[in-house]
Amino acid sequence: MKVQALTLTGILLGLVTTPTAASETTRLLRQPDISANHITFMYGGDIWIADRNGSNPRPLTTSPAPESNPKFSPDGKWIAFTGNYDSNADVYMVPITGGQPARLTYHPSADVVNGWSPNGDHVLFASNREILNSRSNQLFEIDVDGGYPTKVMTAVAYEGQWSDDGKRLAYRPNNMAYSGSSGWRLHRGGSTPPIWIMNVEANELERVPHPNANEHNPFWLQDSVYFLSDRDNIAMNLYRYEDSQVVQLTNNTEWDIQSASGHGNHVIYEAGGYLYMLDVNSGASEVLTVELNAASEQRRPQWKDASRQLTSARLSTTGQRILITARGDVFTVPAKAGSTRNLTATSGVREFDALWSPDGSQVAYISDEGNQHSLVIDTQDGRGEPQIFLLDDSGYFNLLAWSPAGDRIIYHDNHLNLYSFELTEKSAKRIAMSPRRSDFQVSFTADGRYLAFTTSEANYFSQITIHDFSTGQQHRLTDGMSHAQNPVFADEYLYFAASVNTGPSQVGLDLSTQERPVRLGIYAAVLSADGKSPVFPKSGDEPTDSATDEKSETAEDTEKSVTIDFESIQNRIVGLPIAEKNYGKLGVGKDGGLFILESPQAGASNEPPGAGGPGDATLHRFNFEEQKLELVESGISTFELSPDRSKLLLITRPNQLKLGDASAKPDAKPVALADVRSFIDPVAEWQQIFDDTWRMQKEYFYDPNMHGIDWDAMYDKYQPMLAHVQRREDLNEVLVQLIAELQVGHNRVGGGDVYRGE
Repeated sequence: MKVQALTLTGILLGLVTTPTAASETTRLLRQPDISANHITFMYGGDIWIADRNGSNPRPLTTSPAPESNPKFSPDGKWIAFTGNYDSNADVYMVPITGGQPARLTYHPSADVVNGWSPNGDHVLFASNREILNSRSNQLFEIDVDGGYPTKVMTAVAYEGQWSDDGKRLAYRPNNMAYSGSSGWRLHRGGSTPPIWIMNVEANELERVPHPNANEHNPFWLQDSVYFLSDRDNIAMNLYRYEDSQVVQLTNNTEWDIQSASGHGNHVIYEAGGYLYMLDVNSGASEVLTVELNAASEQRRPQWKDASRQLTSARLSTTGQRILITARGDVFTVPAKAGSTRNLTATSGVREFDALWSPDGSQVAYISDEGNQHSLVIDTQDGRGEPQIFLLDDSGYFNLLAWSPAGDRIIYHDNHLNLYSFELTEKSAKRIAMSPRRSDFQVSFTADGRYLAFTTSEANYFSQITIHDFSTGQQHRLTDGMSHAQNPVFADEYLYFAASVNTGPSQVGLDLSTQERPVRLGIYAAVLSADGKSPVFPKSGDEPTDSATDEKSETAEDTEKSVTIDFESIQNRIVGLPIAEKNYGKLGVGKDGGLFILESPQAGASNEPPGAGGPGDATLHRFNFEEQKLELVESGISTFELSPDRSKLLLITRPNQLKLGDASAKPDAKPVALADVRSFIDPVAEWQQIFDDTWRMQKEYFYDPNMHGIDWDAMYDKYQPMLAHVQRREDLNEVLVQLIAELQVGHNRVGGGDVYRGE
């Protein structure tokens, strides 16, 4: 690893913390600690050390696995840290001179280093190993020579540090909303933890005066406890508790202090990605100018298996090729022989929701180039000149369907509007608006004249409406007294799922819904006034030639046009003889068989721990001839039918596809995805992710005024941090801080292409 010199320049700032040399400083330096002669910090997932005056910076760890929470031993000769090696977070220690880290803990639960015992013979760490609850921890100590950890106390403690005499423990007794994948900045709800001081020998508890504020990161200097708090309702700042009094030491306004540690008369802390040194006697702060040039494996342009981030897969007309959206690129993959094509290959642009044209000659998708959404229509081999249509200056859009006639594309926006993009006119028309937020589900008739779609009404029930493109008229199929969803047209019918018992289950935040499983029946609306039920009793008579000819002519006519008689259509809704369960997507095969996807649900059964996941649905097929339900495949996520309804694509997340015939026994074979690969420039991709996250917040946030925050200014505030991002985890931290500015909970960022060990 090549490392440039790291220098520290002292700039007396008092209580002002905005650096004056930001352009010269490496940012995203995290979790600093200080000893008599050195500083240590985390950067790019590695542990670094430098002399206290800033000379001789060097990395102590270079593993692609993340390391965190470095803490100096009392004598300053060792650093304990948490290493996430082998995909498990454990306690390690390494001498400040470098070398192979020594592993101290071996439990599957995460062991997070907090500090050391005063004599330096034990490492203090937090773990939920005896609680197995992500919101509770206890403190443990492990001998530096190994052995079995000992529990400090039975009480819940999320983080803590011993006093110099080892008699008192300053700790945080519960979880805090600030941590994790949601920022919760200035949160004032139920999780606003205090700082407590336990005299372990005397079994006496002292509570630091605590307003309704977030307080964490306690540590000792001499006989005083220092901690971070946002009790000033402006930002997270540094405070001291001494002689029963709390004194504020910093007055940050722009950046929260993320972490702090102390030694002697100095505190080192991090805010806005910068490191600061505070002299607690004088109250003067200096920003540490740190210049690093470290090699980063995650930052290097490289080939990636894009199929691991597969988001959609659709079959071409006859199922010869599969159109895939994966990692923001659009691919077509052959069902058998042929080449895989990446039609977009853009690291800095996200393309998604790809659709086939009915004849298979073109594809359509959404592009966010220029930080705005456009509809792109390109040739299926990517050799033509794409047509680009800006959808709107604002809004977040998703494509739903391309009409069988090839003349329009259906899409929706995040403001609950459903649109039709008319390809001949090259303009969009709004079809409908849903009163409540839910996904639109759509289905075209074979001739493209009619579109069935769902909307979520005021009572939360989904309803089905049919739009006639030839007249512009709309007809409500369902009466609003049931929850109807998943419409799909066949030649003579519109099939859908519906329920009259979903009321208590419509609002997910009501915990009573967990014990109220939804039961959906399957129904068929007969489109023609003189049509017959799909389960009409058989006469048992000999077939006649005229009947056969009539059936043949009718079949030919339905391929050309579809007519729906809307008068009294609700009286022609027929229930199919299928047990009521939690049904989702429906599809009709070429032989008329009805495919039905069933998913398990809470309350219907009690599954063992670890059960369920992205491939827990079961696909059935209803045989109208024998009027029975047949098992097609279990352990899938969803399915797709080719437009000619002859082929069946079975999809299991994250990246398993199987293709077969659209029948009860599809004999589905795996689809090779080895060539679904993208050459990724991570820097460009991270910029796109940042832009997309900022844009999603702007478009989806419930308050159009963004809580009074200048959201454009927030872009300008956090975007410069991207130049210092070394890995996807760094980007996630920046995004968490960005969305935390909105001061709302349950607004999360996480995951992505992070390092995953064996």
